[in-house]
Amino acid sequence: MSYPLKRGSIVYKRLVAGGLAVILSGCALFSDGYSVKTQKEEQESDYSSVYAEVIEFDGFKNKEYESELNMAVREDVEEAIKSFDALALEAKESLPKGVKSALSITQKVKRNTTDIISFITEVYTYTGGAHGTTLWIPVTVNVTSENPHNLKLSELFSDKDYISKLNAVIAKMVEENPEKYGELWAKPEITSENENRFYMTDTELVIFFPPYELSYYAKGFIEFAIPYERIAPILKDRYKTTK
Repeated sequence: MSYPLKRGSIVYKRLVAGGLAVILSGCALFSDGYSVKTQKEEQESDYSSVYAEVIEFDGFKNKEYESELNMAVREDVEEAIKSFDALALEAKESLPKGVKSALSITQKVKRNTTDIISFITEVYTYTGGAHGTTLWIPVTVNVTSENPHNLKLSELFSDKDYISKLNAVIAKMVEENPEKYGELWAKPEITSENENRFYMTDTELVIFFPPYELSYYAKGFIEFAIPYERIAPILKDRYKTTK
């Protein structure tokens, strides 16, 4: 199936001891998009705490893909929890008294229109040290296409030179916003290795870089929100407007 949270995005090791307790379910309705339900779950043990969100879409015309996507989201969250439990168990003896390992999985819908859904799974893991580690796993799908799948950045553009042109836009944004980007210690550049770190909103393509890659940990993820009209000449027609 065409879904991006591949096994290996988080290290999976062993089954979790005990089950999850469902604490809340919510449903968000989008006037121009699809229904999104969020199930929130938590687990507590003597050595760890877990908070996890699982989103579920409803309303796709392609019901087969809708089912596959929803199942993949849930399975990947469950696998992440299993992996974390193994790490937390290993870290139990090394943590100070009263300190537990922690896992938080949140899912944030960035765009939900009739053609595009885009969301971020944020995975925060703490098993000791000065601070934890945060990963963003992006998913962007054209759900009305004949073959819905997690889009690559290259699929959004008609211009083969899109990477250099996007990098030029990002460089200009750094120049235009010294207060926001003045503390970067490296030049932000899209490469073939990191080009799929992006998500879409109704009005912008957002390129992101993880903590430590461009600046210190406390700065968090560095984002470059590029309005579609700014890159319209190189975008494919279907991605120039919001539907």
